[in-house]
Amino acid sequence: MAGPGDTDSPRPRRRIRARRGEGGRLYGEILEAAEALLDASGEDAVTIRAVAQRVGVSNPAVYLHFADRPALLRTVSLRVWDRLDEYMADTGPAAADPFTDLNNRCAAYIRFGLDHPLRYRLVASGPATEATAQVANACFRSMRHAVRRCAGDGAEDAAVTALTRAVCACLHGAVSLLLLQPISAWPRDLEGYAQDVAALATRGVFSLCADKKR
Repeated sequence: MAGPGDTDSPRPRRRIRARRGEGGRLYGEILEAAEALLDASGEDAVTIRAVAQRVGVSNPAVYLHFADRPALLRTVSLRVWDRLDEYMADTGPAAADPFTDLNNRCAAYIRFGLDHPLRYRLVASGPATEATAQVANACFRSMRHAVRRCAGDGAEDAAVTALTRAVCACLHGAVSLLLLQPISAWPRDLEGYAQDVAALATRGVFSLCADKKR
């Protein structure tokens, strides 16, 4: 698992001029450049000028796709939530045992936050947080589905939602706790950390669901 600072500093590059009708390619390059700047130096480094220089185009070329810097950051944030969803999906098909499936998703969440600390900080507390609420809710629904499988079809919707919120609070807190500390204070075994937090969250769900079924 990578830690902060593992990403090389982004450097400007000479861009091959896009042909007519290839504006979509430039759009993708702009977002990739913004993500590289974010990973290397944080949210403040993501400016229209810096992105344009990295892609190798003029500032107006970026403004053709994004009205201003906040619009660019909002789109980057949407992509961050998409990547988080991909991380959880990459655990493979839902395991036959619902608690194993939940554990895998929880560990993937932690891995994502620690692999991409500056991206996570952007969507968790940056100015684009409100703009990404819809996509964040989609990730929440995905986690809620995993919790629902653990609780069983007979569990009340409100109870499942409350339990999912508790799980997400545990995962978010575990990531944020490290992001607030210097790298030197991070555990050496980040994968072990992710697995421990996932196990705590999953066992908590198991215990609470067992209690409600008694």
